[in-house]
Amino acid sequence: MKTNELAAVIRVNEEKCVNCHACIAACPVKYCNNGAEGKVTINHNLCIGCGSCIRACTHEARLLVDDSKDFFSALDKKEKVIAIVAPAVASNFSGQYLNLNGYLKSRGVTAVFDVSFGAELTVFSYIKYIKEKNPSFCIAQPCPAIVTYIEIYHPELLPYLAPAESPMLHTIKMIREYYPQYKDYKIAVLSPCIAKRREFDETGLGNYNVTFAVLYEYLERQKINLSSFRAENYDNPPAERAVTFSMPGGLLVTAERNSPGISRVTRKIEGVHTIYPYLADVAKTICSGGGKNGELPLLVDCLNCEKGCNGGPGTRNGETPMDKLEAPIWKRRAEMEAKYGGSKSIKKNQKRVSKVLSRYWKKGLYNRFYQDRSGNYTLRTPDDNELTEIYKSLRKYGEQDLYDCNTCGYGTCRGMAVAIFNGLNRPENCHHYGLSLIEQDRGTIESLNKNLNSQIEHSLGFMRGINDLIESLNKQIVHQASSIEESSTAIEDMMGTINNTAGMAQKKQSAIRDLVSNVEQSRASMQETIEAVGNISKGVEGVGATIQVISGIAANTNLLSMNAAIEAAHAGDAGRGFAVVAGEIRRLSETTRENSRNIAHTLTAIVDGIRTTTIRSSATDSLISTMAEEINEFAHTMTDLINSLGELSIGSRKIIDTLIQLREHAEAIKTGYSNMMDKAHELEASMRSIAKTEEAEL
Repeated sequence: MKTNELAAVIRVNEEKCVNCHACIAACPVKYCNNGAEGKVTINHNLCIGCGSCIRACTHEARLLVDDSKDFFSALDKKEKVIAIVAPAVASNFSGQYLNLNGYLKSRGVTAVFDVSFGAELTVFSYIKYIKEKNPSFCIAQPCPAIVTYIEIYHPELLPYLAPAESPMLHTIKMIREYYPQYKDYKIAVLSPCIAKRREFDETGLGNYNVTFAVLYEYLERQKINLSSFRAENYDNPPAERAVTFSMPGGLLVTAERNSPGISRVTRKIEGVHTIYPYLADVAKTICSGGGKNGELPLLVDCLNCEKGCNGGPGTRNGETPMDKLEAPIWKRRAEMEAKYGGSKSIKKNQKRVSKVLSRYWKKGLYNRFYQDRSGNYTLRTPDDNELTEIYKSLRKYGEQDLYDCNTCGYGTCRGMAVAIFNGLNRPENCHHYGLSLIEQDRGTIESLNKNLNSQIEHSLGFMRGINDLIESLNKQIVHQASSIEESSTAIEDMMGTINNTAGMAQKKQSAIRDLVSNVEQSRASMQETIEAVGNISKGVEGVGATIQVISGIAANTNLLSMNAAIEAAHAGDAGRGFAVVAGEIRRLSETTRENSRNIAHTLTAIVDGIRTTTIRSSATDSLISTMAEEINEFAHTMTDLINSLGELSIGSRKIIDTLIQLREHAEAIKTGYSNMMDKAHELEASMRSIAKTEEAEL
């Protein structure tokens, strides 16, 4: 058999997959999933596109494939595009589905057709087939997931699939046949179904499968309000009750109009976990030669989705209540029936609808042929011996170990064994296998627990010793921190004293500089005094010589006055007056002589005083010189001392900074050791708790 490649309609985000197997549990065909690699992947050639795994995956690892991006890109490029819209649009865009037509046309879609009219044509084709061929059993095929399921897994049912296209393909073929103006246009299909992509690929009809879910998200993301667009009717004749085709039983509701009583020979069935087991049972019945004598219904009205197309995998209505989904559909049915005359004139409606449909129906136009894709299903079935070996690898050694717990997702242990046999899963994903490993290792674990308890007790002893050391070290650190604090305080006080001393020394240095200046000035003044005294001494010595001359003159004057007196005496009366003068001269000379002696004595005393002053001034000058040198040396010493005090102040500041850092480090160490003690106590408590837990488990 030939293998037929199928397009991917579901993709896997492996980064989000947690290998929980919920997808396998939800999947009706199981083996399209591969759980052997730690991430559950999909074999698209075995996937029927039912979409069950998308809703089952709570991790958003399963995502639908959609052509919306290509569709909008084609519109942006101004390509020629028309659209067909599934009946479920009335439920998914309640009250706005005609506004959606207006939006599509505003984006460049030339025409919009209603698939409900294609559903009318589909029922028309079914009724004609049943009347003309009188089949004993017929499976309706509006659902592409069911078609793919039969093509792959039960090709023996292909002869019983209705040989007429689905409503969507009826609509597309109708457009190609009766609307030649759109011959070269691409067709976008707005649908609630992801499997429609397969139908388009198989028939070569339809270009873009745009799901309602992705379209809705696009409108939200673009902040597009459909109510702002004009409501536009479809470009095909109106449908009647086939607008209910998206509901479970919608086909029967429509068929009853033209073939009353057909519901009595029809099986209505929907839902993933109902329809596929039913079809499998039908296949067994037919293959075993059964199905005759009314064992099977004339028609099977079947849908993949439990809530019909209104809640398909391409919608956002998976959790919406059925009544809420169907209310807009029933409302639309009433409106469409009114267009054909109302519900009171059923026969007239039937004639009017049939007349319209006849204009768009041609024999053979809507025929459908199917492909046998059973070649895609290449899984091998293990024989009993192989099955036994697989069970052993799963640590299942008897019937009591076959739990059929479904944690693997296959429903039965045999299903898991078949998956492992075909390389689609591994023992590690079996719950029983994991439990048996735990049981096997329990003895080892118990032994390890005992050894662990012993090690814990031993470690607790070490911990207690460590705690004691930490506490002792902590006390030393506290004492060290206190000493550092005290040293820091003392050095800060000393620093203050040094700074004060340095300040005072700087002030004294200025005074010493003034003193040195004054001493230098005094020394200069003393030198000037000594020179002045020397000059005075020289001047006094000159006065003494002058006084001696005066004294000699006085002595000579006295001799002259004596001679004059003698002469005056000789002269008698004539010389009396001269004698008086001579006497006066003698007194003057004597007085002068006496004064000269006194002055001489005084000058002698002054000269002696000057000499003494000179000697003492010289001594004083020597002392001042010595004092000036000593003061200069003291000034230099004070300068050195002030510089030393400055350096000491800087050094002390560095010491203080170092002490501050040391104090901070000491505090940090103190805090660290405190935390260490806390953690040590916590560790000890945890170890004790572990020991108690292990004891309880043992």
